Amino acid sequence: MNPAGYLLNTFGGLTGDPGIYYQYILAGNGLFVSADNEHLRATIIVSPARVRGLAPIKESFEMLCGKIPGRLCNLAISIMAGELSRERYLAVIWESGEYRLRMPAQQGVAGAVTYETLPNTIMDIHSHHKMKAFFSSTDDRDEQGFRIYMVAGRLDTFFPEVMIRLGVYGYFMPLDVNQVFDL
Repeated sequence: MNPAGYLLNTFGGLTGDPGIYYQYILAGNGLFVSADNEHLRATIIVSPARVRGLAPIKESFEMLCGKIPGRLCNLAISIMAGELSRERYLAVIWESGEYRLRMPAQQGVAGAVTYETLPNTIMDIHSHHKMKAFFSSTDDRDEQGFRIYMVAGRLDTFFPEVMIRLGVYGYFMPLDVNQVFDL
């Protein structure tokens, strides 16, 4: 079985060979990528197009263990606001039947952070300290897994900024904070 699968979304259902990690789906409204694991299930558009003879599909996103408690979002922002001269990294992991916030070993400088990857990571969170929250071209290159990614910025203000997106092996879909956190 291949890592990636290739499927057609016919009016009779999906046909083709599924992959181990993800599948490309050609549908009536474009090319999509779809993946699932024990924590997340998603289908996101790669490129819109009109493809005659195939059935359309919709983008979808589901957190199979429920939303992350909002207190973990607040705690992450508080921890990262404690260091305004360099980037920091936190991970939301699934452990013993609940979401937990972890800070692995890391090296942060003003414009980058390198860190140890933790098993069962559902969400990567990194800070842009005093800068605005945005996903950089470095983030686009680094964030190649199947998980949720969050960046927090303007941590020196009363209202820090956050941006969240779902990553499906290098393809991204923006998410609202309320889709991810139980606020």
